Amino acid sequence: MEKMNILEALPVAELSRLGLYEDGKHLLSVEDITALLAGRRTSLVNLKNLIGEAFTIESLDVKLSLHQSERWGDELMLHPIYKEITMAKGMTEEELWPILTGEQTNLVKVVHDAETGADQTLVFEYDGETKEFISYDPQRVMVPFQVNGEKLAQQQRQDFAHGKIVELSDGTKFQYISSLPKGIISTRSALIFSMSDGEKSPCFLLENIAALKISTAQEQPFSPAFEAAFLEMRKSEGVQSEQQVQVELEYLKKDYYSPLGLGSSR
Repeated sequence: MEKMNILEALPVAELSRLGLYEDGKHLLSVEDITALLAGRRTSLVNLKNLIGEAFTIESLDVKLSLHQSERWGDELMLHPIYKEITMAKGMTEEELWPILTGEQTNLVKVVHDAETGADQTLVFEYDGETKEFISYDPQRVMVPFQVNGEKLAQQQRQDFAHGKIVELSDGTKFQYISSLPKGIISTRSALIFSMSDGEKSPCFLLENIAALKISTAQEQPFSPAFEAAFLEMRKSEGVQSEQQVQVELEYLKKDYYSPLGLGSSR
């Protein structure tokens, strides 16, 4: 996204007040900015010297998110670490318990929206870092068109938006998680995404993906589909030499297969 689009999409005045925007530059990481623009939460961010009408806080760790309100527009929300678990509106303790214990990753439920007066389908998750149950609207999720070069079927796209596990033809599994900055967990440590149809549609490599919760051991990303998608991605970015692309792929493999097993450092 171009710089001007980012400036228009993010509440710069609020970020500046929190010390996260100075001299025309965003001080959040690229990953956190991407998370905000996509409607997810950032990673934990340390804020210093917060001054209000009746308080001063020297240091506070929070996650950030953007809340879209018909009345107020885009608002920057702060999510601190709670001392005790915070429940979700419209949900009972019995409904949320399977998520808290890890039996379920999320829960889909139709709730009444007091602001609009209409019923709304929401997906509920638990953010273990802030000890808070959160929810998101699946209609606002940015759903990939292709993953590792494989076009997602309409049902797979719906499943992704609703936080269900999606499986590709080669067995690769992944799941949308709104509480994580990357927004995804997978049986593979890296995936290649395309967000729209067409040969000129940009692809991007997402590395260091957290493991799917049902996985006992996360696999390296280098399935045949991933490697083919990587080659196509680099060609679409202007690298015409197939030999050079193969060299880049081999370097990426060396990063992941390092003796320390730390994965890619890129």
